[in-house]
Amino acid sequence: MSTIEYKLHRMSPNQLKALFLLAKSEQGIISSSNSAPQIGKKGKALGGVFSSLARQNINGEPLVLPWGRPENNRGLKWKLNEKIITKSRLLEVVKELLS
Repeated sequence: MSTIEYKLHRMSPNQLKALFLLAKSEQGIISSSNSAPQIGKKGKALGGVFSSLARQNINGEPLVLPWGRPENNRGLKWKLNEKIITKSRLLEVVKELLS
């Protein structure tokens, strides 16, 4: 098992849901406020999910990166750091963990 897969196995269901949405997104970018219904959190709790993912360092690189403000100016947009793991591989692993 790789380092990233080991870390994914230790994540909370909400973190995995957020990563699932990132992996499914066309460009690997999602807005935290738009993803709130799918994750089941809102406000500071939702921000905590994404900030905890941003603090996950693998080989000195963060798993997700803040990517600016969305059009509605609420929350942040987040981007998957594909230097760490590809969207397709992340989708495979997260689907397996969520099932």
